Amino acid sequence: MKTIAIVVLALIGGFFAGIVLSEIIGIIGYFLFDSLIGFKLLPFVSALVAAGVAVAVARRRGRPGDGWSR
Repeated sequence: MKTIAIVVLALIGGFFAGIVLSEIIGIIGYFLFDSLIGFKLLPFVSALVAAGVAVAVARRRGRPGDGWSR
């Protein structure tokens, strides 16, 4: 059950991190190239990557269904 909570939190955190990163890339691109650049699906990709990393770390640190505890 803890693993599900970890995955949900990682999805939410990864999504917001992707939005922030996409905006930073857009601002830098606007200042450097005077045009709008960016990645359309970056928030979704970063959310999936964050969830995958969270599951891998949770499995490595403890039993498969145990979440973060040892």
